Amino acid sequence: MKQINSALIVILATSLTLGSCKSKNVFDQEGYNEIITGQFPIEPIDQTQMWNLSTRRTVSINVNANLENMEKLMVLTANPAVNSDAQIMAEEANPEEGRTYTMLFVAPDAKTTFYAAIKTTDNRYAIVEFKASDNTVNFNNKVMATINTEPKRQAFTYCFEENFPMPGDYDFNDCVMRMSLERGSKKNQVKLNVTLEAVGAKIPMAGAVRLCDYNYNDIESVEIADGKAFDDGYPLQKKYIPEDATLLRGRNNVAVIRLFEDAMWCMVKEDPDNIGILTRKNINVTRATDETNLHRTPITKTYIITFKESSAALLNNFLEDKLDPFIVTLFNAGYWETHVYTHQQAQALYEYPDQNDVHMLWALCVPSGNFRWPLEGNLIGNYKDNILTGTYREYNHSFGQWAAQKEQSRDWFYYPTVTEVY
Repeated sequence: MKQINSALIVILATSLTLGSCKSKNVFDQEGYNEIITGQFPIEPIDQTQMWNLSTRRTVSINVNANLENMEKLMVLTANPAVNSDAQIMAEEANPEEGRTYTMLFVAPDAKTTFYAAIKTTDNRYAIVEFKASDNTVNFNNKVMATINTEPKRQAFTYCFEENFPMPGDYDFNDCVMRMSLERGSKKNQVKLNVTLEAVGAKIPMAGAVRLCDYNYNDIESVEIADGKAFDDGYPLQKKYIPEDATLLRGRNNVAVIRLFEDAMWCMVKEDPDNIGILTRKNINVTRATDETNLHRTPITKTYIITFKESSAALLNNFLEDKLDPFIVTLFNAGYWETHVYTHQQAQALYEYPDQNDVHMLWALCVPSGNFRWPLEGNLIGNYKDNILTGTYREYNHSFGQWAAQKEQSRDWFYYPTVTEVY
């Protein structure tokens, strides 16, 4: 983490301390905004920017493929016959010939072409291409292929800065998680797969997921598939999220899934006892391996979310854009949550002074399960005085151009500088 001017720290900490009294006459919002935006590596920032890279879409698919033993209808990111990285964005089990299915899915804005596919029990696929602008799809022009490996579910990558509400160093690797959704074995179940990929901060960070628009009372239970939490066996008193329950009742009765108390400890808990408690490390954010930088296998947990029977219909609307992962950190003797920009004011577990007017981000949701985060200390992008630098800097495919104009370079996350990413 880079060193921030000490005068800025004093000004910001003082402003936020006074701001805790909720007095608009005391908290200097304009001064705070100036401090934060002055530290950000993009100038100017598009003031309509919502820092969002995906959109919820709907398509009606007519199953007229004339196939026997149909097992699954899918909407895919790519053609699975020619691209082994094709991912499932939506699926329907046991489709019936002649029926039309309304498929909801969340897709990267950078993609304008998608694929519908029907898989049979003997691994034959009927595949058709369609455009993002298409409202209806059929299999009149299907292409058949045999594919022995089924595509994986689409995953999103969530990258966090540790310093909210202070300025960060904008390498977006302080905590990195990937998440995907799939239907469970029952009609009122969904599985949330969470992978803890990297930790580039040496402070404790807790993690949780708010289920947007879903109340605690909508959920029957949340179980971990292997019965063990990320932080199973954590040796210290839990302070950031002190409850041990997996399903939490958040503020205003929101449903929250508890993930872990200390991200770094979870990734090194099999190491000697002092690692992760007395000695803090960077995990999976550098090329080097030494006393402060380690490489560890990412950890995946599957959460089985069971909705109450009376709320089962809500599952039809439960997609990736209903997930709000966040981290909890300690600032100014209080606990603060770091969310992606669209949920920045959620305050799912803790209440603290609002930063309503800050058009800035401390977390990114990237609609890709293959996103490569910057190495420690490398800016994700820098764009000032029309000069592009940073890890994602390819002209017309850069983070900086996207930040400066939200309709440009929406595919920036496909174009890393490979020597500067993990």
